[in-house]
Amino acid sequence: MLSTKTFKLSQGGISPWIIIGMSLILFLAISIQAFMNYNREKEVMGEFLSAKGAALIKSFEAGARTGMMGNMGRGAGLQALLEETSTLPDILYIALVDNAGKVLAHNENSKIGTQFTTAEMMRSISPTGDAQWRVVESGKKPTAFEVYSRFLPLQNPAGLHGSSSMQNRNMMHGAQWGHKDDSDWCAPGGCLTTTDNNVLALDSAPTIFIGMDVAPVEAAMTEDLKITGLTSGIILLLGLAGVASLFWAQRYAKSKKLLQDTRAFASEMVASLPEGIIATQPDGVVTYINNIASNMLGINRDRAKGKTIADILPRQVQTILVSLLEGRNVQEREIEIARSDGGVLPLAIMATTILTDDKQSVGEMIVLRDLSQIKQLQREVQQQEKMAAIGNLAAGVAHEVRNPLSSIKGYATYFSGLFEEESSNKKAADIIISEVERLNRVISELLEVARPSDIQRRDTQLDSLLESTLDLVKQEAENSGVVISTVISDGLPLMSLDPDRFSQALINLYLNAIQAMKDDGGTMEILVATEHGHVSLTISDTGCGIPPSDVGNIFDPYYTSKSTGTGLGLSIVHKIIEAHGGKIDVDSTLGRGTTFKIQLPHISR
Repeated sequence: MLSTKTFKLSQGGISPWIIIGMSLILFLAISIQAFMNYNREKEVMGEFLSAKGAALIKSFEAGARTGMMGNMGRGAGLQALLEETSTLPDILYIALVDNAGKVLAHNENSKIGTQFTTAEMMRSISPTGDAQWRVVESGKKPTAFEVYSRFLPLQNPAGLHGSSSMQNRNMMHGAQWGHKDDSDWCAPGGCLTTTDNNVLALDSAPTIFIGMDVAPVEAAMTEDLKITGLTSGIILLLGLAGVASLFWAQRYAKSKKLLQDTRAFASEMVASLPEGIIATQPDGVVTYINNIASNMLGINRDRAKGKTIADILPRQVQTILVSLLEGRNVQEREIEIARSDGGVLPLAIMATTILTDDKQSVGEMIVLRDLSQIKQLQREVQQQEKMAAIGNLAAGVAHEVRNPLSSIKGYATYFSGLFEEESSNKKAADIIISEVERLNRVISELLEVARPSDIQRRDTQLDSLLESTLDLVKQEAENSGVVISTVISDGLPLMSLDPDRFSQALINLYLNAIQAMKDDGGTMEILVATEHGHVSLTISDTGCGIPPSDVGNIFDPYYTSKSTGTGLGLSIVHKIIEAHGGKIDVDSTLGRGTTFKIQLPHISR
């Protein structure tokens, strides 16, 4: 029977959707981080450029103040300082602008006196003494990073707190406040206005604008953005590759597990099939053989693998296989092979070529089916058909023969009384009477075989029944030199039997065993035991045995190997056992003896 097994696909592992979600979250986190980095870089760049611009303004103021102290604050000298400062890297322009937005000084001389911006813009940006910055755009595109503040070179710096009033006066004198000379660097209108304490007023001081190139900054930030985007894309691709790999790995694992389960299931199915199966390669080398096939052929399963069909199969089977495989179709033949115990095993052999989808041969498969039970059923059907035919014959014989026999017996009895004792006529009449009685017995036995069994069941103790039947044949066994041996298990259940009919079957088997040993004597052994829900009763003898060719016919009516007898005894035994719901089997070895085994259900009525 096929054993039950549970096959499960692999469970567990990370869901692909979790990996997808993690990849999206990672991509989102990197994108947010990139955005924050971009803004932070903008802030850092703004602070850096602002600090750079403020430092330039302070440097320019210091240069202007130094020139004034040296009484060199003429326009040509300071203009040269402005122009020289504007040549520093990333400096686009440096301009001094009044509150009206007019250019007072510029690194490009041609722009002095032009309008740098409007007065409204000057008021909106509200320049102070501290450096401020803004991004100048043109068409929504940044063109310059501007740092601006009030230009205050005459304010008292921290380093001049110890300066004498004479130095301040020299600075004032060098500034030429309000001088209108065209050669002044602040010409044409003069750019410095002082208060009474000789310090420039904050509101009236010009505003210095330093414009720095944003292109390198924008390029660096764009490059960082590209790198960040590339990094995010690579991470996303890696995540997607991980998802694809996980899908593939899980698919592969599930396919592998399914293949393993399918192989285990197929192996269990093949191992549990009642047929023998042999698989070979195209060259005939055996790759698989199950236990049933190895038992049928009487070969070792492990040793059979790796050998060819010619090494393990009988020649008659090989010949049939060749003819079967030539057709390339599934075909079946019936054969009989000799068993190791001397018996014959009927087999049905089916052979087919295993083909792939492209019709390529990958080997052959041979299926062996044991036909023993089928043949047994066929014999039983034939037996029943014979019994039915005998029944019809018995009915006619009983009607057509018994009535004349009764008349013959009556006249023979009448004539027997007319003659003297010991006369030849008296003896002839008695012979007629004896033969008529013998014919009546034959007809009775024939009717016994043919008629339906009339079983009168009642609870019976089997060991008591065996004892009583053995007592009836004990004397005849002693006369034939037969020793009776009985082995009866304890605790036999109560049986639902017809004691008379079952006793008739047992006595018939006893007498057959004794007659088989009457010349040389022997042992008749009776074994009784319970096994697998049945009561098993075995009657064995050590007589001459039955030829193998006769074993299959001994239960047929009128079949006998004896010189005397009707051949109906075993037929009646078979009929009685079947009527009790049991079965009887025979195993005989010529020259060693015969064993009859009866199996009966032990459920009492």
